[in-house]
Amino acid sequence: MRGSITFCIIGTGFAGTCALWHVVQRLTDPRRRPSLAPSAVTIVTVERGPVNGPGYPYAKDNVQLAHRCNNEASTMGIHGNDFVDWLAASKPWLIRDYPELVRETHPAVALSEWQPENGEFYPRALFGLYLEKRFQETVERARAQGIDVQQYVRHEAVDGYATEQGFALSLRSLDTDHEFTVDGIDRVLLSTGHWQSKTTDPLSGESGYVMAPYPPDAVKAAVAERIRLRRARGERPRVFVQGMGPSGIDAIMTLCGDGEFTYTDDGHIASYRPAVQAGEEPLHIIAGSRCGFFPPVRGPLVPYEPHHLTEERLAEIRRDHQGQLTIERILELLDKDLRRATEGAVGWNDVTNPGYHSAREKLASDLRDSYTGNLVHTIVLKARRMRFYHQLEPSDKATYDRLLDTHFIRTAVPMPSANAEKLLALMDAGILTTVRQGYDAPHTAVGEDGDFRITYRSDGGGQSTLRADCVIRAGGQDFSMENHPSPLVQNLLRRGEIVPHEEGGYVTGGIALDSRGGYRVMKRAGGGCVPSPHLTSYGSPVRFWQHEHNFAGAFVEAAEWVADAWLDVAAADTARSVAVDGPGLVTSETGS
Repeated sequence: MRGSITFCIIGTGFAGTCALWHVVQRLTDPRRRPSLAPSAVTIVTVERGPVNGPGYPYAKDNVQLAHRCNNEASTMGIHGNDFVDWLAASKPWLIRDYPELVRETHPAVALSEWQPENGEFYPRALFGLYLEKRFQETVERARAQGIDVQQYVRHEAVDGYATEQGFALSLRSLDTDHEFTVDGIDRVLLSTGHWQSKTTDPLSGESGYVMAPYPPDAVKAAVAERIRLRRARGERPRVFVQGMGPSGIDAIMTLCGDGEFTYTDDGHIASYRPAVQAGEEPLHIIAGSRCGFFPPVRGPLVPYEPHHLTEERLAEIRRDHQGQLTIERILELLDKDLRRATEGAVGWNDVTNPGYHSAREKLASDLRDSYTGNLVHTIVLKARRMRFYHQLEPSDKATYDRLLDTHFIRTAVPMPSANAEKLLALMDAGILTTVRQGYDAPHTAVGEDGDFRITYRSDGGGQSTLRADCVIRAGGQDFSMENHPSPLVQNLLRRGEIVPHEEGGYVTGGIALDSRGGYRVMKRAGGGCVPSPHLTSYGSPVRFWQHEHNFAGAFVEAAEWVADAWLDVAAADTARSVAVDGPGLVTSETGS
């Protein structure tokens, strides 16, 4: 039988698991809510995948050994330094059951001597294990304290609406198609992750076109036949990877997964040998993006505090512009900080237009000159974490979305040095080349022969075209909510339970949150919008999140906010029960 308070988490990847842990932590900590009976609480979780915890990005079917996290281990925990602590505590069984995940990151270290490192970039499969185990442990802890946890894996939420009893969700089993309703929910967290829209992709459905670089087995299957036919004609097959960020690197590693990287004695990448039959042409991979560069290779943040781009300066800009910020002034201050830190060597223009002839040259430079790169990485990341986007004028938001966020995210989100070494080895082996597509709407089309034609910028700046047998889309997300593929999102939009974020005539994409702060979703009411009494959200469904929160610590901060807000609801309900039924009822509930 359900408790008097019901919470629901839709999507149990990193965001949902983090929220569950913090909610249960507070519910079971007598120092925080001594009058609240855990047995009065029900927590419902809904997950499309077969396992709670990893979510889509870290699920075992969506990762390969070479797919790395793009954040350091010390920044990845659902609280504190928990990921590294878990690695240390789990060392015996990880070495026994998953030695390949340890060797991938520490190839030169004997397994018995391995110690987790704060600054290491571990395989995403290993982080997925961490999330799965933490989710299981949190559920066990909750149930041991009397909390009713109801888990629906391989289920999707298809509709949701407010009722007099709270909020109702329609769930559908992905295995049986059976639909049913869970009602009387007090609070719902929408933590449903990234999405891709087939309706806005003109190449969707074309043979040889892959919408996303995951799952890797599906990617390899999708390109295998076209590669075989090209080789049968005695020609070299070619695959174009559209996007050079973390997902693009994963796609490259997937395509090269059957080959072998060799290592030096001290654990660095020495070379790459493709897996081909005698007389067979090896695969040619071409990676392209607007800028034509991979993310930077970076280490830990350096001890630099911004001198020009400060909260005081942002306050001055707001005073001068009716409470809003202008991107021009922000970039001026950021440029001054970059030049101050690097003694004039690097400015904002060098971030947007790196002074390298090729992606290979930049990768090699990143590996050599780590200090200057870390300075730039630190300053740009700290600028992003100032969360200035939501205070920009609407026209500046449009400019930022179209032209600037790509530079912030490319500079702020680092790449493991091992990935850079692998990319260089692939280039040296003649397997990988790169192109710059430019910022004027890069174009990919299907030719009359069924092959793909990709436009790019030649070294001289002119427009050129290359042919590819297959294209893997590994970048870009359609933030338009009306194109979201989820039936739940479409029904919530139709009912007005959520609304797209819009201001000054500009629709940023993503769902709107309460502008006063926090993570309450806005809903339609009368002729306007008000905070929803039931729905909260953070992470991928919120466009602001994409621009201001690309680090795990922000998930922890948001999860703590949700946990505190939800417990306020539970405490208020307990207080009402005491007032209506008298203290004896509460005593009977908590006296077990």
